[in-house]
Amino acid sequence: MKSLRFALVIALVLFVGSVVWGQKSKKKRQLPSSTYKTTAKIFHQYRMYDSAVVILEEGIGFYHKDAEMHFLLGKSYYFTNDSRAMGEQFALAESLKSKKAKWMDDLNLMKEEKWTEAYNRGVKAYQEQDFDAALDNFLTCTKINPTDARAFWLYGDSYRVKGDYDKALEVLEAGLKLDPNDPQLLRSYADVLFFAGRGDEALESYGRVMENDPENTDALFNMATILYNAKEYDGALEAFQKLVAIDSTLKDAYFNMGNAFLLKNISIDEGLDSLKDESGEFLKDEESQAIIKELSQKRSHLLGSAQAAFEKTVELDSTDLEAQGRLAEIYQELENFDQALVLLQNIVEKDSTNCKAWQQLAYIYAKRDVGKKATDAFQKAQDCFEKKKE
Repeated sequence: MKSLRFALVIALVLFVGSVVWGQKSKKKRQLPSSTYKTTAKIFHQYRMYDSAVVILEEGIGFYHKDAEMHFLLGKSYYFTNDSRAMGEQFALAESLKSKKAKWMDDLNLMKEEKWTEAYNRGVKAYQEQDFDAALDNFLTCTKINPTDARAFWLYGDSYRVKGDYDKALEVLEAGLKLDPNDPQLLRSYADVLFFAGRGDEALESYGRVMENDPENTDALFNMATILYNAKEYDGALEAFQKLVAIDSTLKDAYFNMGNAFLLKNISIDEGLDSLKDESGEFLKDEESQAIIKELSQKRSHLLGSAQAAFEKTVELDSTDLEAQGRLAEIYQELENFDQALVLLQNIVEKDSTNCKAWQQLAYIYAKRDVGKKATDAFQKAQDCFEKKKE
């Protein structure tokens, strides 16, 4: 019986071949759809997958709405490892299938297998920072199963890392249409808007992230940064204060908080300067004095808040010379010269090219009547500034 079956298979293949692959000059003759499908199944059985592709592509030219024929062509691509073509054919098969389609279980198994393989390759490439390979594999995932949102996260983020923000947003938006509440997609989408400089849109997107994850410190930090850069210091301070309430070890949050307090204080200083006469003395009239008192209280509060923020920064990182410099400026402004002196001496010991620290030291030494040290520090400040001009 086996020899008879084999003989029948050969006869069928030869028959179909003579019709479908006849002379190129002759017009191809349409066969019944069952003939194309049966022949393809035989080719599958004997691992003649390339031949199955040829016969099915021919058949689909005549029967483009035949769901099973698209499935069989997708299966042929599965065996030839053309995952994207497989996905396209399986999508067509699914869109055309009837409720009684018996091959859907096989289709789903093949689709999941190839999707997982491509996804794992993409993740590995992403972790190894081979973003071109990552993009290629995640694109394959979306071709295999365009309704699965999982691949869109790292697919879009790979474009972000490469600096193609428009393409990143396009991919992430497609993923969010599939799963609007996916936290990774939401976060990546907000991050791309942030890096693209689209602050208002990023704030709105980070707001959605925070709705789902109110203690997401990365999202909150970026929100604070956007507000800070937009000179919306009250909003920035509120965000930084929320940050340190969640995690009191975030030294950068304290540092930026201190800067925000100092920047708010600039307008207070300008207001106070406007209330001085030509000799530099404050105006004496009752109305001016009331305003001066109010502004002075605000100034004291802002400087105190900035001081506390920078002191916490230095407490968390004693090597942060920039924070120490800011703190020394505040101590000097408040005439806490002993505290300022300790910080400034440490700064110039660690970094002798810090011109501003030398300048501040000269001022404090002069205030304390340490003439020789004041002169030396002033000279070092002058030499430092001159050198930086070169």
